[in-house]
Amino acid sequence: MVSSRSHKPNSRSMIRNERDVTRKTLIVTLVSLVASWIITGTVLLLVGDLSTQALVVPVVASTVAPLLAAPPFAWRNFKLMLEVNRSHQEIERLSRTDALTQTFNRRYFMEVAGREIRQAARHGYPVSLLLIDLDRFKKINDGLGHLVGDRALIACADAIRHTVRGEDLVGRFGGDEFLVLAPHSDLSSGAELAQRLCEALASIDLVVGGQLVGIKASIGVVSSQGRGDDADLLLRQADQALYRAKALGGDRCELAA
Repeated sequence: MVSSRSHKPNSRSMIRNERDVTRKTLIVTLVSLVASWIITGTVLLLVGDLSTQALVVPVVASTVAPLLAAPPFAWRNFKLMLEVNRSHQEIERLSRTDALTQTFNRRYFMEVAGREIRQAARHGYPVSLLLIDLDRFKKINDGLGHLVGDRALIACADAIRHTVRGEDLVGRFGGDEFLVLAPHSDLSSGAELAQRLCEALASIDLVVGGQLVGIKASIGVVSSQGRGDDADLLLRQADQALYRAKALGGDRCELAA
């Protein structure tokens, strides 16, 4: 399962690049040697001096020169490929990450969640989905400004990441809503996680102008229970549970019926 905490470089791509460089180095060296020998032989034939003394120096020079020139060329090629590889990895990371909170974005979260839920259905284990909505967050934005609101969202994302397990998936659904996918977690376990998340979010110490900004959250919890549900269905059920939590005053979690 992919975690939102870190993104390791693609080692397979790195190994493939190293092999490509090794192969290209050999090809360049062999081609250079053959070309040097052909040129040297042609020049000697044109000059007409094929004595041992006349052959030794140019043949040695034409052999050593490509061997000396190929490694720097290959190293430069290797560094270029590493740079391209890093650029591709960064582009891939940005395409699946929310820029503000550094959690997964909604598109990537739902894509991975769909795969995990299908796998859970095949193997018969439950998966919990939690939809988190910050209570009265609009008051923070309107009263203290969007920069403070951004700080609050970052703090919330950090609190969620530090509360869930390493195998759990954390994403930003949009605005002030977050998603958590917890594999091998039934409805009871999902409810326990939701309670811990409520407590973690409430304990955030965000001070602005000497004033403590309190953060509360409502959470809707649903579990696949090993059934063949899809991510969209579970999301709708979690949203309905979240709506009930909001209607009951917020700062609580509700389970899907």
